[in-house]
Amino acid sequence: MKSMASVSLMVVALSAFAFSGCGSKTKEPTDSSTPTVNDSHDDHVHGDQGHGNESGQTNMKKMKTGLAKLSPQDAASAEKQHICPVMGTMLGTMGAPTKVDVNGQQVWICCDGCKKKLLASPEKYLAKLKKE
Repeated sequence: MKSMASVSLMVVALSAFAFSGCGSKTKEPTDSSTPTVNDSHDDHVHGDQGHGNESGQTNMKKMKTGLAKLSPQDAASAEKQHICPVMGTMLGTMGAPTKVDVNGQQVWICCDGCKKKLLASPEKYLAKLKKE
């Protein structure tokens, strides 16, 4: 009977560990083609862009709302690009995206916080746009 109790306790302990993970807060490394989420700039955090928010609004609806703040030509251009090359987030989901000239090419980013990264490594982020 003692061995049965020990086995049961071990199963419970292993199950708890398996479902809770190791407790590490580090993110898995991603390759350059995988968009990053939950990244931050100094003044704000990018949340999970794959789902709607707590109000039930989908990211497509949020994108359309953000892009509506632009001129029709800029909105069409941003919608065509669709994703911020720095953060991998859908353009317009954080409000109106920002247009930046990078080596003579018009590039849309999700927020002003991405501009510094984009201009520091333009080849890296322009390459991401060419993959899409």
